[in-house]
Amino acid sequence: MPICIDCHAHFLPDDFIETLRRHGLIDARKDAGVIHLDRSVCGYAAQQTRLPYFPLLYDLDARTALAEQQGIDRQIVCLPPFYFAYGAGPELGAAICRAGNDALAAAVARAPHRFAAFGTVPLQSPPAAVAELRRAVLELGHWGVEIGSSVAGAPLDDPALDAFWAACCELDVPVFMHPHHELGGERTALYYLGNLWGNPSETGLIVARLIYAGVFERFPQLNMILAHGGGTLAAIAGRLDHGYRVRPETKTIPKPPSAYLSRLYFDIVTHDDALLAYLVGRVGAASVVVGTDRPFDMGIDDPRGTVAAIPGLDDAGRAAILGGNARSFLSRAGAALAEEPSPRASAPLP
Repeated sequence: MPICIDCHAHFLPDDFIETLRRHGLIDARKDAGVIHLDRSVCGYAAQQTRLPYFPLLYDLDARTALAEQQGIDRQIVCLPPFYFAYGAGPELGAAICRAGNDALAAAVARAPHRFAAFGTVPLQSPPAAVAELRRAVLELGHWGVEIGSSVAGAPLDDPALDAFWAACCELDVPVFMHPHHELGGERTALYYLGNLWGNPSETGLIVARLIYAGVFERFPQLNMILAHGGGTLAAIAGRLDHGYRVRPETKTIPKPPSAYLSRLYFDIVTHDDALLAYLVGRVGAASVVVGTDRPFDMGIDDPRGTVAAIPGLDDAGRAAILGGNARSFLSRAGAALAEEPSPRASAPLP
C-alpha cells in the first residue's frame, strides 16, 4: 500500500501554551475548551482572539489514534495559524517562535515515525527569521517551515524577505503557506465567511503577488506548499495569464504567471471532488500532496479515499499524491526519509 504523508495538520503542545502563559499572552482553559489570545500573537480579526481548545489539539495519543484511523503513515504537524505572533516586537516574536519550535520538536520526539514538524519563524524580523529557520531545521530536525500569508498585514513580496527565501533555498526546505490575515474584513464576519471565502481568496491573492513580484523567478529552488488546494489560484491562472498578455502593469516577469504553477504544491483540502479533479488536471499529479487540516472541522477525514476518488489517475499518480511527492521534496530537505514510515498495522510507535 502506498505511504501517506499528511503535509497540512496542526498541533498545539502544552509546553508552548505554558510559555505564552508565562508571558501573559494567553488564557487557555481545557475545562472550558477555549483560549483567549493576545492580539500580538493572533494575526486574525479581533473577534477571533477567542479560539477553540479541545483534546485533539494537544493530546498526542489522541492524534496518533486519529492518524491511524485516517490511514496516515506520517503527519507533518505545525502550529495553528493563530500563533505566528507577527504582531509582536522582534524579540518577543523570536522567543514565541523558539518556544513553539522547541515544543513541536519535543512532541515529535515522542513518536518520530508517526510525526514530523514544520517550524515557524518571526518574519517581522528577517534576520531573526533566518536564524530561527536554521536552528529549527539543522538543530531540531524540522522538515520545513510554516508561514502566514502576510506579516501583520505587510505583503510577503516585500524585498526585505528575500533573505528568508534565500535561506529556504539554501537549506532546501519546503515552505508551507497558510492564510491567516483573511480578506473581506467586516463583510465576512457573518456565516463564517472569513474562513470559507476569506482564506482561499487570501491564498490566491498572495501567490499572485509573489509570482508577479518575481519571487519565484529570483528563487528558482523555492518550493511552496499551498493550503486548501491553493485557494483560488488555479481557477484564476488563466485570467492572470490574460492580464500578462494585455496589461503593461504585469510585465514584471519573463514568463506568464501559469508557468510558475509547477513550482508550487497544492494540498487536497478542497471539499469538492470536481474541483480537486480539475486541480490535478490543471497542475498535474506531481504538484499535489495530501493535507487534512486536522484537527479542525474544516479538514477532511479520509485522505486515502479522497485521492482514490480522483478520476483518470493511474496507480503511480495516486501514490505520488499520497506520499511520493512529499517524500521527494522532503528528502531534499535532509529529512530522515530513507526509512519508510512505520506501517500502520505494525508494532506500536516508539
